[in-house]
This record gives sequence, C-alpha cells and structure tokens, in this order.
Amino acid sequence: MLDNAAAVEIALAPSVEEFAARYVRPERPVVVRGAVKDWTPSYKWTPEYLKAVYGTRSVKIGVSRNGDYLNDEERLNIGVEREVPFAKTIDAIFAPANPEQKCRIDQKPLEAWGALDEESPPIQYVRGNVIAKNIWMATTGSLTKTHYDTEHNINVQVRGRKEIILFPSMQLDELYPRSVWDYRSNFSRVEIATPDFSRYPRFSRATPLRAILEPGDFIYIPIYWWHQVYTLDASLNVNFFWQASLGQALRRHGVRYWPRMAKDGYLHTHIMRTVLDVSKSLFGQ
Repeated sequence: MLDNAAAVEIALAPSVEEFAARYVRPERPVVVRGAVKDWTPSYKWTPEYLKAVYGTRSVKIGVSRNGDYLNDEERLNIGVEREVPFAKTIDAIFAPANPEQKCRIDQKPLEAWGALDEESPPIQYVRGNVIAKNIWMATTGSLTKTHYDTEHNINVQVRGRKEIILFPSMQLDELYPRSVWDYRSNFSRVEIATPDFSRYPRFSRATPLRAILEPGDFIYIPIYWWHQVYTLDASLNVNFFWQASLGQALRRHGVRYWPRMAKDGYLHTHIMRTVLDVSKSLFGQ
C-alpha cells in the first residue's frame, strides 16, 4: 500500500502570501525545497558546535533496539528516557559506536537553550502564534509512529534526511485512533507498513502520501494530518507548532485529545489560549 503513496507536493521559494493561500488556509501539506539553507541553524549547528556550546548539559534521551520508542505509561525497559550529557548523545547519534542501538532527543523545547533559541527564530512561513519550538535529534532507523498533532506544524530539516508518510485529516476513522482515554489517543492503532486488514478494514480506504526531507527543506504538516516519521540518516530538526483557530480546536480530533491535556494539567491553558487568540483577531489587542 505504501509503495503506491502519492508524493507530497514540492514548492520552490513560494512567497509568504502564496504559501498561506495555497497550503495553510486549505490545509494542504507541502515540502518547500531549500527554503532554510540560509537560516542560521542550517549552517551553524554542526555536531562540533553543539557539543562546544552545550556539551555538558544533561538531556533525557529515548533508547531503542528497533527504532520504535515506547512512551509515558508504556515505558518499561526499552524506550525509557535516560539522562546523559548532550555531547555523548550527539556522538551516539552522528557517530554511533553501536549502530544497533537507536537513540533520540524527542521534542525538547528550545526556549530553555539560550543561544540555540536565539539562533533559531521562526522562519517567515510560520503563519500564527508560535506556541512551541522544539529540537529533535535521532539516529538512522528511528521511527515515530503514525499520529496527528493538535496544532499546525512546520518541521525544518537541519541535518540528515527523513521520510514522512501522511494521511489526510479527514481520514480519522480510517486510521483507527486509540481510545480517548489512552495517553497516546492521537496515535493510530494500525501498523501502516504491515496493516492487518481483518482487524482494521477501513484502513484499506486510506490514501497515503510520501515526502522526503533533505537538509535545508521544511515540510508543512497541517493540523490533524496523520504522519509517521522515519529517520533515513542521522538527523537534526527544529519544528514550530502554531496556534489553531477556534473552529479547528473544536473539531473531533482536538476534542478527543482533551483527556490527555487534562491529565497533563494544561487543558485550561489550551482553552484560554484559543479563546484569547480568537478575541484578539476579532477585537484587536
């Protein structure tokens, strides 16, 4: 099935207005080639530089033997986050002594990283109020399984390459999301590479798209679009999540994620942030 995935559209240097009109407003994914080659992290954030500025900093990493990482309530023996020096993590990712062991830094907010935060301002195509800017790093063969996010996402490929498989947001039921009471309620139950159609027959109607990200590219993943991310080469990424509109936040995808937000203690913040954003757009500052 995935062999027949259509290619995500590729754009070359669209204007900000064209990007908003052609992709953001209609919620269509796109890869913009070479758009951030002149962005500071693209040429400055080498492994050597990162080790020089923050090598002694302790970071939590996910570890795995097969590239799949267990999360939160499922953390047992493999996938447990270990805290190690950043320099050691960089070496494990970009110059691994044991290629069989996978590791990653998963969605670490850059606001706590001083110089790295200052060197990575939002790129011009980010179209709303940035609510999170994260750094991601992973060894070759790492996998983030199929899930959707509750905000718009621009993911910038700084180093390495990634393959991303996407499915439209309208195919919520075709991807069989986990129970709303599951901590990972935004993840699919389907193993998309080897689907069991006897258990998940609606998945046969799903329509995958494929994108390959090269250094200097970014992908726009619209809110609620399913995506699975596979690290082709040791990678470094920065992503920007920006605020959904009220109408988007109240779609079924978003509301079914509220139990997770409540468990983590930020549901009230999410609701208030959305309401305030709508008020500003209607009535000004």
